[in-house]
Amino acid sequence: MPQYVQAMGCGFRFIRLFKHDFFAATGLYEKIENSDAVGGNSISGTTVPKLAVVKMQRTYPLFGLPMQWLGAIVARHEIAVFKALNGLEGVPLFMGTIGPTGYIHAFIAGHDLHPDFAPGAEFFDRLEVLLTAIHSRHIAYVDTNKRENILFGADAKPYLIDFQISFFCRYGEKDNLLTRWILQRLQKEDWYHFYKHKTRLAPQICTADDFQRANNRSWYIRLHRRIAQPIIHARRRFLSRYQSSGSGTR
Repeated sequence: MPQYVQAMGCGFRFIRLFKHDFFAATGLYEKIENSDAVGGNSISGTTVPKLAVVKMQRTYPLFGLPMQWLGAIVARHEIAVFKALNGLEGVPLFMGTIGPTGYIHAFIAGHDLHPDFAPGAEFFDRLEVLLTAIHSRHIAYVDTNKRENILFGADAKPYLIDFQISFFCRYGEKDNLLTRWILQRLQKEDWYHFYKHKTRLAPQICTADDFQRANNRSWYIRLHRRIAQPIIHARRRFLSRYQSSGSGTR
């Protein structure tokens, strides 16, 4: 992660690493006081956040093969999705690009939907509105199955982060039939996972229709589970053995 970045005319310093996996590294950054380069503390009426998140897509080679080209493609895709959702409540403010494989957005204070947390009806009503608005812009979020991507903000509102694998129909209704079919298919999966989370975390507010939708698994979900679950279990066993052996300790 870079120690310092520029965004919206201000400087930001690296604070800590959130995540570093095969595809990307993500870290928290803090605005440097009195670092305004241009335009004071706001640009086009938008206040510069004090905390921001920088995401850098992969640049390191894999087995000697260059990977920066892939990181640049993934970064451009996620940036395009952020720009398409610009101004939508529930999506972090996009603050600019960082080199060819990175970007920066506003930090959202809050926590994810962990299993012991029970949001109320208002939260899920707002999340439903947010998903509907995202879909209206010809985008499928795709990653709604991961509760850590759905944040319960400090303001008690829902936020969606990480659009790395979101599906974007760039030309909307003018796109070809196959692309639009894929979009509709993936948006349907978004709703399946929405109702799954709602019925598991807040069953007391759910209707019979909510439970029916949560149990309506598509062939895609069933196939994915058959393929992915053995891989996930094998990975967990490997990591458990790796950590218990002391190899994962530095």
